[in-house]
Amino acid sequence: MEPHDRLKSWIAAAKIPNAEMARRVSCDKGNFHRILNGKLRPSLDMALRIERETAGLIPMSAWAKEEPQERAA
Repeated sequence: MEPHDRLKSWIAAAKIPNAEMARRVSCDKGNFHRILNGKLRPSLDMALRIERETAGLIPMSAWAKEEPQERAA
C-alpha cells in the first residue's frame, strides 16, 4: 500500500478531518490534498511531521522512492 493511501486510512480511522490533519502537520490544505492523492510527495520535514502525528505508523522512510540499481558490467 502506498504511503498516501496509508495516510488516508489512518486519517479515516482516527476520524480527523483532512483540514485538521493538514493544520496539525503545518501544511497548506491544497498541498495536503495533493499529498493524500499521491500527486505530491511531502518534503523530508513534512514526512517527519506526518510520522510524529501518526505515532510512527507512517514513517518518513515510506515516502522515499527507491532508485533503480545499476547492473554490474
